[in-house]
Amino acid sequence: MVIPPLRRKAMRDLRRLWAQALAIALVLAAGVATLILGNGAHRALSETRDRYYTDYRFADLFSDVVRAPLSLVEDMRRIEGVIRVEARIVKLGRPEIPGLAEPASVLLVSLPGEEGLNALHLRAGRLPDATAADEAVISQDFALAHGLQQGARLVVVMNGKRRALSVTGIALSPEFIYALGPGEIMPDPRRFGVVWLPRPALEQAFDLKGAFSNVVLGLAPGVSGAGVATALDRLTAPYGGGGATGRGDQISHAFLDAELRQLGAMVKILPPIFLLVAAMLVHMTLSRLITLEREQIGLLKALGYSPVQIARHYLEFVLLIAAAGILAGFAAGAWLGAGLAELYARFFSFPFLVFGTDPRVYGLAALVTALAAVAGALQSLRAVLALPPAIAMAPPVPADYRQSGHGILQAIPLRQTGRMVVRHLWHWPVRTASSVLGMAMAVAILVASLWSFGSIDHMIHVTFGLAERQDVKMIFTAPEPLRALSEVRHMPGVMAAEPFRVIPAKLVHGTRSKRVAVEGRSADARLSRVLAPDLRPMPMPADGLILSEALADAMALRRGDVVQVRFLEGKRTVVDLPVSGISVGFMGLGASMDLAALGRAAGEGPRISGANLLLDPDATPAFFAAAASAPKTGFLNVTDLTVSRFRATLAENITLMITVYVTLATIIAMGVVYNFSRIALSEQGRELASLRVLGFTRHEVAGVILLELAIVVLLAQPLGWLIGHGIGLAMVAAFSSDLYRVPFVMGREVYATASLIVLAAAILSALAIRGRVDRLDLIAVLKTRE
Repeated sequence: MVIPPLRRKAMRDLRRLWAQALAIALVLAAGVATLILGNGAHRALSETRDRYYTDYRFADLFSDVVRAPLSLVEDMRRIEGVIRVEARIVKLGRPEIPGLAEPASVLLVSLPGEEGLNALHLRAGRLPDATAADEAVISQDFALAHGLQQGARLVVVMNGKRRALSVTGIALSPEFIYALGPGEIMPDPRRFGVVWLPRPALEQAFDLKGAFSNVVLGLAPGVSGAGVATALDRLTAPYGGGGATGRGDQISHAFLDAELRQLGAMVKILPPIFLLVAAMLVHMTLSRLITLEREQIGLLKALGYSPVQIARHYLEFVLLIAAAGILAGFAAGAWLGAGLAELYARFFSFPFLVFGTDPRVYGLAALVTALAAVAGALQSLRAVLALPPAIAMAPPVPADYRQSGHGILQAIPLRQTGRMVVRHLWHWPVRTASSVLGMAMAVAILVASLWSFGSIDHMIHVTFGLAERQDVKMIFTAPEPLRALSEVRHMPGVMAAEPFRVIPAKLVHGTRSKRVAVEGRSADARLSRVLAPDLRPMPMPADGLILSEALADAMALRRGDVVQVRFLEGKRTVVDLPVSGISVGFMGLGASMDLAALGRAAGEGPRISGANLLLDPDATPAFFAAAASAPKTGFLNVTDLTVSRFRATLAENITLMITVYVTLATIIAMGVVYNFSRIALSEQGRELASLRVLGFTRHEVAGVILLELAIVVLLAQPLGWLIGHGIGLAMVAAFSSDLYRVPFVMGREVYATASLIVLAAAILSALAIRGRVDRLDLIAVLKTRE
């Protein structure tokens, strides 16, 4: 096989410039990998969710009632658009777990029918016998947390009575992909799980013979959930219905959907940065290569090669580098994407993972990357290809440094070597600026990644250090009269107790509406406080609502506006209340008001949903033992456990992503520094060799190149901080949702850490260049080119 001369030359150039070509290929690979990583994980998670929902018939609407007759199901089936109705019993129970000090809770759910909604995926064992009163299936995470297997015994307190259950199977459900206990913000499988039992067992335990406490509906494709929800609410209102919740507001689905949006945002933000830097690197390298091969280009023209053929040769050189980067990016992106998808599958309790390769994503990544590389090359090709052969074959006119910032250099006292460096950088402003920008991008990626640690610490400090300062939040099984607070205060270890009341409601303002939980607090609350944007406690107004910033923004409300509140519990009153203040908050959509005012607005007496407690550390075990036996105890949120779980969960996910970002940013830093230093070395090889001949030491000569690199690296730092700050703001906006709002906290340590990582990468590249400077062949470099 005969290889064309120009192709042979391109392959020879690749061997000669292998280090620079590798640096460019790695940056291109980083862009490709990020694009495939994000798209692959997003696609896997999305398709796994969709398939799981379809195969196991995940419901479209959910509604709780106090007690409704089964005869109501027929009326629900007659609602237009409804294709399935599953009337269930859903109640909280307390398992007795040996060795677990803090009381745990389980959600007791009646088993779905054979073709019912929210079907179970058995991981082990079998379903309970339909008539058995002592058999149950438990959720997988809860079973793993306590080492429970098929055949194990589990004692659960149901409605005040202990019942011993035999575990017949371990299962997953599309309804509990992200299983949260009441009031929790992170899954804790040690303290919360799901137990499915035959309906007769729950009917007997909770006195619900011929009745149900929860209903789920499946809708026909294309049917509006809002219209069905309105009809469903009319049917359930007389039976204590709390208002229908669509799939979008179902807690498990909502958290999963928020994660998918974050992955989508990552795909939009990061890959363009890598491809921009790669395009600049291609331009820097190719422009220098063409300049050095100016005479060869002239000779090729003289031999009859057309400008198009010569341009195709250099584009082929660039595309070979791009191809190597694309293939490496394909491999890295597929591997990282599969790993990330598996991590999400475990975190979100999927029974399987649908991970496939979408040829369109790979094709798009290859096309965009190749276009970025070609774009970086075109500008370099245009000028030299326009030269006539006779001019191109002559050496280029030496640079005239007399006009390169001569006045500035005279005004700044510099040593001769420093003057050389500044003059050279000033003479090539575009190349210097592109090098600074490329290095700044590496800093920016690190800044945009590392800020999350400080933000999480700030979120925890504000939420659990300033706002929620209680040791335990005790949630009752049902609202109780205010006198129940006295019983709580007399429990062992309780040093202080503050009541709270939570009532679900729908807030309406113009065309906007949100379903929220309105929380009533004591006017003098100290343990659970509402904070102003300046983090000072806000007093509860005598009348009116305090809304979180997220809720106020979502509903376009400001202080002084009036919002309609439609309570979805009890007498279901509808009142208009003024917005008395806007509070800071990072978890969910918050609405607070005075406890007594909430009772009046809802049309009920002084009732409470639970109490926030401050405990004596020495008496904590005694309190937990008493709480476990108290019939009113529904669930206990232990602040220390919540914070530790929050940190551990985020640490696992964020550490993985930060490791990827730091690696990619280091690749960019080394690629930019190495390419810039190699170009500077090739351009100034003759000058550096001359300095050696004139008596300069290797150390002094290397200092010229290294000083030039140091100036570029230092100039890039503030620009990188600024760009990273902007990327961080964009990421915060993309990540925020109704479930949580990430605060943007950028401490000095973020800038310092990002700069130190980039400086370390620059030092490694500088050491490699120092070796090349020491090995300069003085005779070869000083030969005059004829």
